[in-house]
Formats: sequence, structure tokens, C-alpha cells
Amino acid sequence: MNFGEKVKCLIKEAELYKTQGLLNESLDIYKNVEVLIEATQNVKNKDRFLAKIAHKIDSLYKQIETELSAPKPPRVSEEAQSVMKEMVAPDEPEAKGSASLASALALAKFGQFDQAIEEFTQLLATESLRTDAAKNILWCWVQQDEAEKALGRLKQWMSGDVLTFDELSGVRVYLEDLIRQAGLDTRVSKDKIHKDLEPESEVDDEDILDVDSIRFEMPRGERKGETAELEVSFQAGKYLKMLVPKKDKRLIADLNIGDYLSGMTFFSPVAIFSGNGYVSSKVVINAGPKKGDYSLEIKILNIQK
Repeated sequence: MNFGEKVKCLIKEAELYKTQGLLNESLDIYKNVEVLIEATQNVKNKDRFLAKIAHKIDSLYKQIETELSAPKPPRVSEEAQSVMKEMVAPDEPEAKGSASLASALALAKFGQFDQAIEEFTQLLATESLRTDAAKNILWCWVQQDEAEKALGRLKQWMSGDVLTFDELSGVRVYLEDLIRQAGLDTRVSKDKIHKDLEPESEVDDEDILDVDSIRFEMPRGERKGETAELEVSFQAGKYLKMLVPKKDKRLIADLNIGDYLSGMTFFSPVAIFSGNGYVSSKVVINAGPKKGDYSLEIKILNIQK
């Protein structure tokens, strides 16, 4: 591994730690990068590079200082926590018939977020409570002004098998709404959410046939559940790009970046196959003969056998 590749790898690792809320670990890696750059001869734009790393380090110091100075909910004894749990009856509507969920909700209400997250995490193993537990874990992080940690947790779920395809879709939309309602979208932009949480595809580009057109059910809006068909204008492996005329504005309005499209049908000249997709881009064309039309991009996530 050459110098450039090593530095890129370290910076990527530092940003990953930062996303997970591990600020001290991220800070240590950036300090190591700084030392490495200073000790290496003939680094292109060395001063500018060091200035950027110094800015990262300074930003992390400030973030750590802010976290240390922020008031934390008081840690209460296990006995007091038991009393809090009992204050939410198991048959309360928001408990959805589960005493365990009710207990975790009670802890969250009283600001005992760490303990609540632990209990919600245990409930992820229960299918009927999984989605509610996942949403409440994210809610706890956002309530603590920790949108980045909420994003990190959701990204972990997306790379594992804790939540199903459809559960992930609902939980993801819920997190976007949480961040917006909490006013944190000034710090965590929608573009960052989309970039950070774009799911990985399970198929390689070379394994995907040429696709002429697609069929899928609308995931939201007035046409939710209705079938839509679009011709593919351009394909780059797992990414399909469609041009949607402005006369179909209602269709494009009911598709958002980040939407999961389950049970899609892909039409190829040699075969028809099914799978799941993800809306990765939606932009209006502002110039040329197609001005006013829309460019829609869908990423093939997997192909069903």
C-alpha cells in the first residue's frame, strides 16, 4: 500500500469512527495521519493537506468539548428505574400490548436513554415489536442531539439482517422525519443522509442483464400500490436511468430519493426477472430539449431467484 492509499484508508476509518460517535478514536487516527504527513517527504500540496487535517482535528476537539459540557439526564438507580417502568401500564396503547416495550418507553420518557436503548435493542429479536423498537432507538439518539449516531445505527442495520427489506424502508423514512422535525437537518443534510444510507447491492454489475424497461408498485402518495412502467434510457451495471416526461409529474412526485421498491420486474431482451430496487437519484432537467422532464435513477439491490 503506497502513501496515498494508506492516508485515504486512515481517513476513511476516522470518518467511520466519527459516524459511530467514537470521537476520541477518530481524533487519534487523524493525529496519526498528521504525524505521517509531516514525516513524509515530497507530499503534494503538503501544507494544504495538513491544514485540512488540522481543521478536522480542531472540529473533533470542539465536538468532544460540546458533548462533555452538555447536560446529561441523571443516571438513576436500578430501583428507581423499576419504578419508572411500572408507571407505564402494559396495556397503554403506545405500549402495543407489550410490557417490555412499555418499560423501555418509560425509561425513554424519563430521559434514561442509554438504558432505554439497551431494552429496545433486546426487543429487535421479537418480530412483532422489531419496527417499533428500531424507531425508538433512533428516537433516543435524536433526542440527545446525536443524529450522526442514529445514522450510524441505521447503517449497521442496512448492512446486516436485523431488519427486513420493508422494515428498513419504513425506519429510514422515520429517521429522516425525526431529523427534520428536530431541526437537525441544518447540520445533517438530506444529501448526507442519502449518501450515507444508500444500501449496497447484492449483485455485481457483470451479473446484471441489459434492462429495457421496469415495472414496480408506487410506494407512496395517491397512486400507492398502483403499477408503474418506465423505459430505461441508460444503464450502468446495477444503475438504471429513466427519463420521465413532465406530463407524468404526479408519478415523479410520489417517488422520493431513498424509497425502496420491492417486487420490481425487470424486462430484458433475453429474460424477465424480479428483484428489489432503491431510488438513488431524482432530478429535474433544467436545459436542452428535455427541459422540464425528470431524470430518475434506480439502483438494483438484489435479484430474486
